[in-house]
Amino acid sequence: MMLLGSINVAVHIVSFLYNVLPSQSVDVNIAAILPANDSRMFSMHHVSPAIEYAIEKLNRDTDLLEGHSLSVAYRDSKCSISHGINQAINFYIEQKVNVFFGPVCDYSVAPVARQSVFWNVPVISVGAMARDFSTEKKEMYTLLTRVGPVNFRSLSSFIVETLRYHRLSVLKILYDKDGQGNIIEGFCTLASIAIHYDIKEFHKEIAQDHFRLDQIADLSKMLIKEVGLDNPGHLPSRLKDTSETAPRLAK
Repeated sequence: MMLLGSINVAVHIVSFLYNVLPSQSVDVNIAAILPANDSRMFSMHHVSPAIEYAIEKLNRDTDLLEGHSLSVAYRDSKCSISHGINQAINFYIEQKVNVFFGPVCDYSVAPVARQSVFWNVPVISVGAMARDFSTEKKEMYTLLTRVGPVNFRSLSSFIVETLRYHRLSVLKILYDKDGQGNIIEGFCTLASIAIHYDIKEFHKEIAQDHFRLDQIADLSKMLIKEVGLDNPGHLPSRLKDTSETAPRLAK
């Protein structure tokens, strides 16, 4: 697992060197902004061995790096919208960054990726899974490269293909705004938004409802009432579509 991760890291480091850095020898400062909390999938403790193993191998390969040398410094994003950008600003002010690795959590990486355009510093993230990072790539996130294996747009594509395979044309999205928060903050909210808007934009033949489950909701009664066998093949009009008021990444 660590070897695979280090190979991926090495590939992206080399790609960055060849496309961004000048031909003369320079010291490359990698600013890794990652959560310190090990309950997070891409915490410092989980990710740093792969990064450092890749850097060690690349630094030994003088032909590949052509005189460049790599170093990495870590700071805690706390998966926070404020801490992530604060750490990025500190790295930039201290002139200790040529490329950002992270942040990973969506609400943390969004402001860093927007600001990095003005600093001309690329951002590489295994997170940034929200739909906004795809749809607003050219306008807001031009220096962001997402290297994660999946994102929420690939999730919506999978769901659409599943619906088509089973010849289903009605979808009801129920989500808990705090669901799966141990992965990233707002995981279920961001996932449901991506599914809803992708289907709304590209697959209008699929009718859907999109609403949030409150903590006091009786899920079993709701499923019987809205998704039970008495409601096949049609879209109930009594439920309010909350897609227009669904939260997006802060701008």
